[in-house]
Amino acid sequence: MIPISKPTLYDEDKSLAIGAINDGDIAHGKYIEEFETKFSTYCNRKFGVSCSNGTTALYIAIRALNLPKNSEVILPSMTIISCLNAVTENDLVPVFCDIDNTTLNVDFDSVRSKITDKTSAIIVVNTYGLVVDTSEIDSLRKDYPHIKIIEDASESHGGMHNKKIAGSIGDISTFSFYANKIITTGEGGMVLTDDDDVYRNLMSLRNLNFVDRKKYIHSDVGFNFRMTNIQSAIGIGQLINIDKTIQRRREIAEKYNCHFKNNPYITIPYEDDLSFNVYWYYTIRIHKNYNEVLTSLEKNEIDYRHFFYPLHKQNFSKSKEILPISERSFDTGLILPTFGELTTEQIRFISETVLHGIEN
Repeated sequence: MIPISKPTLYDEDKSLAIGAINDGDIAHGKYIEEFETKFSTYCNRKFGVSCSNGTTALYIAIRALNLPKNSEVILPSMTIISCLNAVTENDLVPVFCDIDNTTLNVDFDSVRSKITDKTSAIIVVNTYGLVVDTSEIDSLRKDYPHIKIIEDASESHGGMHNKKIAGSIGDISTFSFYANKIITTGEGGMVLTDDDDVYRNLMSLRNLNFVDRKKYIHSDVGFNFRMTNIQSAIGIGQLINIDKTIQRRREIAEKYNCHFKNNPYITIPYEDDLSFNVYWYYTIRIHKNYNEVLTSLEKNEIDYRHFFYPLHKQNFSKSKEILPISERSFDTGLILPTFGELTTEQIRFISETVLHGIEN
């Protein structure tokens, strides 16, 4: 089977991880702060706080903002459930917005229609590697200066819009370093901010809110959401090679585009002159014989994923919202294998398998 993803690992990852092992510092050690500093600098941020994964990154990011209990947080319905979990577990009320039919990022008209006097924050997600429109973020900030912008950049390491890099756009920004992400530490996450008080909150929250570790005194209930020294060592190696990783993903996307761009039944990923798409995954929308395409992929042992099933449509959701673009995107969206070792021949085979399904 051709898998949906495989991590791209480098010699630097291995040598740095071995260095952490040889030092005996597998949990705590020098690589944690080094990774936080280097990654936050890469994203043009003052502070970086590493943590155990992208979900916990979202959780402590929202917690550190001290948003009013039971206030509303607007978020896209078509995204990973981690965003919703982080909202509800912080005793906040989720309000779902629709996505833009072209970019698959939040529809800012939909966002604005959901803002009330109870809105305390908006989560924007850089979907599948495309960074949100930064001019729209600037406009929201101007019109609603009291509303916090939380950027989930987990799918967009190194992506840009209007020369602003992913991770630098929100009041607070989060990343995941899961094995399928553009850079990986196996599991892991990071929260970025420029605010000194928020930074102090994050550092305390991810480490059990210790006041005195020797006496086990805590300022409040906290969490063990720490990243290990070995993971951080791998992250440093990954960051050394991030430009190479992104370049390869863009090459893969261009090869897929060559097969699909002239087909009237396929919508390829969006990128304009202001965007630098890093293609966490290569995604298409299929407007004919969708199920036949899935069957064709399965018969040829090609792994795939659907787009995110809308959160407002999940079985546990009590939402009565109608968000047509989110719903239609799930019905037509397809994620194809995207990883550094994918060969030109495999891309051709995958593409021909998709086209065969559409034609039949």
